[in-house]
Amino acid sequence: MRTHSLTCQSQRGSTLLLTLVLTAVAGFALASYLSLVNAQRRSVVRSQTWNATIPLIEAGIEEAMAHLNENGLTNLYSQGWKSEYGLAVRRRNLGDGRYTVAISPTTRPVIECTGYIPAPISFADLGQTFFAQAGSTISLGKKYYVHRTVRVTTGGGALFAMGMVAKGRINFNGNNVSTDSFDSADPNFSTNGRYNRALRKDRGDVATNSKEPNLFNAGNANIMGRVGTGPGGNISLGPNGTVGSYAWVTTGKTGIEPGYFADDMNLSFPDVEQPFSWGFTPAGGNVSETNFSFGTGLVTVVTLPSPMPAGPITTNYGLTTTRELPSPLPAGAIITNFFLETSTAYPSTPIGPVTTNTMVVMTNSLPSPIPPEIIRVVTNLITVTNLTLPSPTPAGTIITNTVFASLRYPYSPMPNGPPADPPSWVPPAPGTYVGVVTNRYVSTGKSSERGWYHDYRAIQSYVFQALNYAVTYAASYTYTNVNYTLNVPQSYTYQTITSTNVTVTTDYYDVVLDSRDYVTTLLTGNVYVRGRARILVTDSIKFTGHDGITIGPGGSLIIYMKGASAQIAGRGMVNKTGQARNFLYYGLNTHTQLDLSGNGEFVGCIYAPYANFFLRGGGNNTEDFIGASITSTVSMNGHFNFHYDEDLSRSGPKSRYTVNSWNEIGPNETKLLKNPEWVFLEDYFD
Repeated sequence: MRTHSLTCQSQRGSTLLLTLVLTAVAGFALASYLSLVNAQRRSVVRSQTWNATIPLIEAGIEEAMAHLNENGLTNLYSQGWKSEYGLAVRRRNLGDGRYTVAISPTTRPVIECTGYIPAPISFADLGQTFFAQAGSTISLGKKYYVHRTVRVTTGGGALFAMGMVAKGRINFNGNNVSTDSFDSADPNFSTNGRYNRALRKDRGDVATNSKEPNLFNAGNANIMGRVGTGPGGNISLGPNGTVGSYAWVTTGKTGIEPGYFADDMNLSFPDVEQPFSWGFTPAGGNVSETNFSFGTGLVTVVTLPSPMPAGPITTNYGLTTTRELPSPLPAGAIITNFFLETSTAYPSTPIGPVTTNTMVVMTNSLPSPIPPEIIRVVTNLITVTNLTLPSPTPAGTIITNTVFASLRYPYSPMPNGPPADPPSWVPPAPGTYVGVVTNRYVSTGKSSERGWYHDYRAIQSYVFQALNYAVTYAASYTYTNVNYTLNVPQSYTYQTITSTNVTVTTDYYDVVLDSRDYVTTLLTGNVYVRGRARILVTDSIKFTGHDGITIGPGGSLIIYMKGASAQIAGRGMVNKTGQARNFLYYGLNTHTQLDLSGNGEFVGCIYAPYANFFLRGGGNNTEDFIGASITSTVSMNGHFNFHYDEDLSRSGPKSRYTVNSWNEIGPNETKLLKNPEWVFLEDYFD
């Protein structure tokens, strides 16, 4: 029986141990599976949160693009967009998420948008989560947010943001070819909105979008502005060619100024859509113009008017003497003059010794206190004879000088004489006599002299001893001073209008365009633009001989060229408005050649991205192109000055902004908004 009991207990112990082992293995397997499920859940939540920021970023970028295309750079800070750190910034809350988007106000705006999503609770309570380790979690107040940032570069904007642009080859074969710029909207850089060489600027940029080598031949041109090519492109410059700033070009330097060449051109050239297919047929007619001719004369003024007058200005110099040297110092010699000067005030910074000039004044009393200008006092004891005694009465012996005086009874009738008693009347005033007053009667002589008299000794003067002071004053100071003789502008002489003559002329034109849309197969002859006209040319444009386009003072013209080639020669194009934006030339994708060789100046804008643009200057005359051009290629022969109007980048035609690149910004890269954690301050007040 005892042996059987031990065997059963051993079997029961083995079973219990096996059960415990199996239970531990099953528990460990179950725990591992639960940990795996939890890790997968965390990974899914993390991925979903990370990816949820992208729709917010896309929404912000779309809002920025829409704002740019609607308002451009001119009205960038409008419709809720605020100026912060020099950027246009907008913030929005979308559900639990939010975004901050910023636009840089540059020619090629950069958009940067940061999207924020609340971090999941299971991650927000951890000190170093996956997001925090990646640098993509920030704490705003009591909340944690996952954030990502995307930067977008754009193209488009102002259609004529540069002076001369080509898709391909640029070849400057001419002599005396130059480019510069002016601003028709700024009186500091134009005269009545027109180009003035004396007020020119240095944004006469020339660029090709091509990256092929040797496609940009600048020759010996003077390019006052920047040049550019596509990535990897280069520019060929002759030995006398120069590219750079105003200071670089005008000081005779050659070559390309550092920083004025870039190979980052990456522009899009959208096709020109045909705006309409039906319109009026152009017709000729008489046009009456009121012409103004002005008589001029020379005028000399002390100060120049604002704005500056057109034409040459003669500066008239003259000598002037001044105590202080001006800053900055004027050009020319400065003469230093030393001279003796006398003044009542002691000089603060005298040159050499100072002579004190004195004056002696006699006085009976001294001022109290003694002023600093008194340098010496001499006291004298003198004898004074005076009609009255001073107050207080002087010390010492006083001698009274008297004379006999008699005063007749002043009333009428005169009283009888002795033995009658003398009458009583007022004696002389006290202090005017000394001694006793006696009565005396005169009975002889004239009747007017008879009668009673007062006889007495009248005081004539007093003699006494008094103090007198001889006071020596510093009356003035004589010292060496200095002044300067300068040769400075005294006046300015220039021509101004002194008379105005008005004449009305009537001429016949082959084509007169008013404020309508026109369609024609051929545009030629003498064309006058009277209104705001648009014209579609389906075949060709040809101006030769005395032909040309004249835009009247109140006119504007937009040409849509559908034909293959256009030739503008003869009288060329006369734009009486003086504004390039009032003549726009658009070439459709079927327009492949534009030849400009007119005499005089061309004022307008050309956008023909499929056209080879030829500028042919003639003889020794220098042709002026004022405005901007975008074409397929450019070939310039002859003498040409190209003047870009900077106002076209603001008030000229626009093209839509498009996205050129889209890149996520890492946590260690520099952002436009340096402090994105400041953007939602309400989190700090929850």
